[in-house]
Amino acid sequence: MRKLMRKEITLAASVSCFNLYNLESQVPLMEEAGVELLHFDVVDGRFNDCIILGTPTLEALRPHTELPIEVHLGVYQPERYIKQFIDSGADYIAVHYEAMNNPEKVFDQILNLGAQPILALKAETDVNEDMLRLLPYVDWIIKLTVNPGYSGQKLKIETIEKIRELRTAIRAKGYHTGIEADGNINLSTVPLVVEAGADILTGGTSGLFLHNRSIKECAQSMLETAVEHYAKIKKEEYTQII
Repeated sequence: MRKLMRKEITLAASVSCFNLYNLESQVPLMEEAGVELLHFDVVDGRFNDCIILGTPTLEALRPHTELPIEVHLGVYQPERYIKQFIDSGADYIAVHYEAMNNPEKVFDQILNLGAQPILALKAETDVNEDMLRLLPYVDWIIKLTVNPGYSGQKLKIETIEKIRELRTAIRAKGYHTGIEADGNINLSTVPLVVEAGADILTGGTSGLFLHNRSIKECAQSMLETAVEHYAKIKKEEYTQII
């Protein structure tokens, strides 16, 4: 599998925002812009009332890039879909805490098939001890900041505090698990999610795919803003230590 080499800030691109009729031309734009992870949303029409993306699109995308692909399963009974998405080229499979009866079994299935599990949390889901026991399995956690599936939604402001609580809980357990903020991530919301503790940013229609700017310009602006605010919180943490 292709591994994501996490940095202080990592930029992911939402594949559902690509020109799906011309995937081959989209990938170089992402790579040139500094995108390091492709975020591939799958929604089954039951977990949320829309249906987006599937294995044919992933199979068409995979030959054109060596970037790691994270398949975000917004589905019930995720164990039914895991193998087909890994066979189609997924490197990471993100599964929702809210959709699993036996998370360890699901994560073991992903690992045994050669991919890496990621834990995903809905916007309204609070941090609890039960989900924290899953930290040894995952490199990062997706925290939705909107409802799953639809683009163009506004960030739910209450999710900022939930990201902060998640970051605090992760550190209290002694882990360095990343947090991916997913939903309405743009120049206005990047400072909020980064200062709360997110270090992977999923760019979509409001941040990375703007009509009046190139993807490279959008990516650079998002990364510069994120790094600036990341440096700010690190300075504050250092000041508190001394």
